[in-house]
This record gives sequence, C-alpha cells and structure tokens, in this order.
Amino acid sequence: MPIRDTFADIKTATLAHLDEHGCGCYPYSSGSLLAVLAATARAGTVVELGTALGYSAAWFASTGAHVHTIDRDPTHTGQARHHLAKHRLTGRVTFHTGEGLDILSTLATGGADVAFFDGYAPTAAAVDALGATLRPGGLLIAANMTLGGDAGAIHGRLADWWHADLGETLLAVKPH
Repeated sequence: MPIRDTFADIKTATLAHLDEHGCGCYPYSSGSLLAVLAATARAGTVVELGTALGYSAAWFASTGAHVHTIDRDPTHTGQARHHLAKHRLTGRVTFHTGEGLDILSTLATGGADVAFFDGYAPTAAAVDALGATLRPGGLLIAANMTLGGDAGAIHGRLADWWHADLGETLLAVKPH
C-alpha cells in the first residue's frame, strides 16, 4: 500500500510554481522520510535551508518539532506561510528570508536536533553552517548531493561523523 502524502497539495503547488517560474523550487522527494527521521531523532528543533513552498517544513512541523526554515526568495517564504497556515502549522515554524549563511550565523549554535539542506547543489560552507547549529548527536540531512556543488568536500568534512550516503541524500550524525 502506498504511503499517503499528507502534504501532497503543497508538493503539487511547488511543482506548478516550478513549471511557471523555473526558479529551482523543488519539493524533497520523500517528505514522509523527513518526518520519520525527525521523529526518530525526537527532534524538538529543526533548521532547514531551502524552504521552497514549505513541503519539507510541513513534514518536519507535523512531528511536533519547531522548524526554522530559510529561503532567499520572499515569494517562496510568503507562499510557504500560506500553505502551512492551511495545515495549521505556522505556530511551529519560524520563517527567515535572506541569504542562508547570514541567517544561519544568527541562529543558536549547537541547539538543533536536525539540520536539513535542500538548496540547489550543496556547498561545504552551507553544510558547515548547518552543522554548527546541531547539538552533539544531532542529525544532518543533506539533499541534492548528486547535483555537484561541493559533494567531495562535504564528504571529507564529515569523515569523523557517522554517515550514510543514500545517493541523492547524505545522512550524518554529529559526533559527541
């Protein structure tokens, strides 16, 4: 039996927005996987780089976590607010609009349980900044690893973390 996508409306809206604007606004392939990972990590706080229209933020927030989601495009942030409001999840989400590295530097260091990269191609700087938000034992989820970017450098930086390469997605646990 296929898994029911609780937030299929947001995924559909994101794909329609992508078709219309061509802006690189993609929903993560498996929102339910994100929810399973956050629930398994007993995440109270999630930091997400790449809001798009709120699909992954909705899945994270549905687990009871508070999500700090960051996107540079104010149109995306506004639409994400709208979509999460329809699902009554805005109380669990803080929306940040601006450059990711600038905003990440303002968030608390070492307090997040899960950090999620879902911008275009991952950069070592972005993954380093997300890693800094994590507590020891926190989970880093880096999507789009097959799109190029700094994938090799990221693997090198995470050499002392427990990690699993799932192809497009890299999972890593910050050392204690």
